[in-house]
This record gives sequence, C-alpha cells and structure tokens, in this order.
Amino acid sequence: MPYPGKPMRHGFVESLNGRLRDECLNEALFTSLGYVEFVLAAWRRDYNTVRTHSKRGWKAPAQFAGELAREHAP
Repeated sequence: MPYPGKPMRHGFVESLNGRLRDECLNEALFTSLGYVEFVLAAWRRDYNTVRTHSKRGWKAPAQFAGELAREHAP
C-alpha cells in the first residue's frame, strides 16, 4: 500500500495539479496577488463550467449537472 505522501495515492489531485500548472501557472507572468486571483478564477470557471470532461460523457460539468437535475426532478 502506498504511503500517504506518494503521488500515486492521490491520482485525481495530481492530475488536476498537473493541468493547473501546465495550462495556467506556466502560461502567465504574475505581477500581483490580484492578478493571480483573477487568472485562477477564470481558469476555475472555465474548468468547472465550460470544459468538457471524458468522465461525464464529454459534457461540460454545468451541462451534465443540468441534465442530471432534469432526470431526477419530481
């Protein structure tokens, strides 16, 4: 069994960290804390609402959640 600090134990987190680093942090030159917050908020909004994900049938999370809510509506 892997130890708690090993990356293979936290695969989803490591995957997200890698995407964040490759697509956001390595692409911007941060000059202030306000700019960091702005860039991270934009990336998070895109990742959580716009970008499609394979685990959700290549649907954006917002679209997937809307369809799921309609399926389970009373």
